[in-house]
Amino acid sequence: MIEVLVSEKLVVRVPCAVIEHNGKVLAGQRSPALSFPLKWEFPGGKAEKNESDEEALLREIREELNVEVEIIHKLPVTSKDQGWREIILVPFVCRLNSYQITLTEHEQILWLKPKELPSLDWTEADLNVIENYYEYLSTK
Repeated sequence: MIEVLVSEKLVVRVPCAVIEHNGKVLAGQRSPALSFPLKWEFPGGKAEKNESDEEALLREIREELNVEVEIIHKLPVTSKDQGWREIILVPFVCRLNSYQITLTEHEQILWLKPKELPSLDWTEADLNVIENYYEYLSTK
């Protein structure tokens, strides 16, 4: 019998923020140096060990945008299986508590009306977040 060593799939949990302000939503364009270069996403990042989704989100938004947000509502979790890893997006609808955004990771940001979101070239996982966000808006 031949044994084959199969490595475990990497599962990455990524809280992200659908940040609303004055009727618009913030979209961030990924840096050309990152995976999915120049694709659009909702800002956020990997949760660290022993960090809740909410704690990770607030920390990541501070690190990426240098602003504070308030979490309003958790949207359904979505995932994207990439073969060697699975990205689990944990989206939260948020509101800005400070307004002086400083980009540290994104190429650029745009403020869009919700209906304009599909006009950008989003990562696949974020497209699912948009669908769930629309569902959320329909119940408000």
